[in-house]
Parts: sequence; C-alpha cells; structure tokens
Amino acid sequence: MSLRTKELGRLSFSEVGEAAEQKPILLIPMGTVEQHGPHMPVNADNMVAEFVASRAAEQTNAVWAPGVNYGCSDIFRNFPGTISIGHDTLAKLLEEICEGYIQSGFRRIIFVNNHGGNEIVVERMARILRKRHGMLVGSIYPWQLGYALMQDQYDDVAKAYGHGAEPETSAMLAMFPEDTTWERLETGTFHDFQGWQPTGYAKVKIAGQSVPGTIYFESDDIAANGVTGDGSGATKERGDVWIERVVGFAVAFINQFDETTRDQPWAQAD
Repeated sequence: MSLRTKELGRLSFSEVGEAAEQKPILLIPMGTVEQHGPHMPVNADNMVAEFVASRAAEQTNAVWAPGVNYGCSDIFRNFPGTISIGHDTLAKLLEEICEGYIQSGFRRIIFVNNHGGNEIVVERMARILRKRHGMLVGSIYPWQLGYALMQDQYDDVAKAYGHGAEPETSAMLAMFPEDTTWERLETGTFHDFQGWQPTGYAKVKIAGQSVPGTIYFESDDIAANGVTGDGSGATKERGDVWIERVVGFAVAFINQFDETTRDQPWAQAD
C-alpha cells in the first residue's frame, strides 16, 4: 500500500479516498478516560489503543482512524478525571462513525478497543453491521491480550496482575515513560465492603461454595486507590515484551482477517 502515512487523520480528504480505493482494513482505536491508579494517566486506554493500532498498521494492509476516546466507565465515576458515557450514547456514536467510513469506501473494520466497559457496545455494533451490510467485524483488546500473553513473566500472577498494576504499568513504562509517574505508584487489593469479600469488580466469595457470586460494586467501594494488584515489579524490559507480543498478535490477526475477507462480496465498495 502506497500512502504518505497509515494515520487517516493526517491525510487530506482526497488522500483518504485514494486510501479507500486500495481496500485496506480500517482499525478504529477505542478506549475511555478513567483512573488507572495514582501513577498512570487517565488517558492510558486511548494511548495504548492508538499505539497498538499504529504499530500494527505499519506492518499490515491496514490504516488507522482517529480514536473514539470516551467510553463506558461508570464503575470508576467517583475518581476525578474519569469521564463516562452511557452504552446507548457510545453505540449511537459508533454507528455514525462506522456508517461514515463505509460511505467513504471502507468495508473491512477492526476495532482496537482497549476498555472492557466498551465490549458489549462493540459486539452490538458488529452485529448491526453484519445485519445491515453483511460485514464481519473484528476486535482486538490490547490490555486483555497482555494479561493472557504475559503470564510467564511473573512468579506470582495473582499478586502482580490488576487494574493500575501489572502488566499495565510495565507496558506504559515502555510506551509512555514520560507519562508514568513511578514515585506515585501504589499497590492495591480488593477490600471487604458491607460484609462482602470481593474477588473482582463484580465477584464475591460465597461461604461454602467453590464458585463466586455476583454483586455490582463501584470501584472505590472495594479498591480505594483504584489499584487492584502489585505493580512494584514493573520494568521497561517487561513492557518491551508486552509490546512485542501484543503487537505481534494484532499483526497476525489483521493478516488473517485480510486474507479471509478481501474477496468477500460485502468487502467490495459500492
């Protein structure tokens, strides 16, 4: 693909049209604005989504769009700087964005969604586009991939892993060291709330049972500093491994998506 840049937001309208004619895959980064502990920026989800999208696009037949930066983060709403929008609002926004890109000639879409609270809306959008246009839509979740792909890097995954902990902190040290304030780092664990012993944001221990129950907490009910793990072992070197593995998976996924969708009838521009 011959383009001045893979970043659509830096292209003129005529260049975007020329890009669409080459039938690339369109990556749409998504995140939210929410707390990630005292040491990480509230824009971390978006920063990482765009980083992964840009790195993956450079190695594949893909371009990446300006990000969808606000998402569904109601669980963190009591922390300063967290800005949450509702599912219906996000769904309508995504619908308008996707229809706009389809009108511009992009028919193959992968969301690079880096926030769990958006997942239900991403799936909803994918099913709308399938019903309306016959499209198969993909999704890549960088933070979730990191949790799955980095377990061999830690002696005690259960202790290290968590929101605002690992492997997020290592990844941020590698990608955005200037925005990761190490001296503010705090560890954290879930604490009891109103007699419940949480094991997750919506999971609790049930006496005499081997599986958890479900209670819907707000984050500050059970994790006062917003952190749910021990990030004190974070290093840039671990973050470099995170980048290699997560971007590597994204590249493999995009390449397979490219191979399996390029000749499908729905992938051809009208």
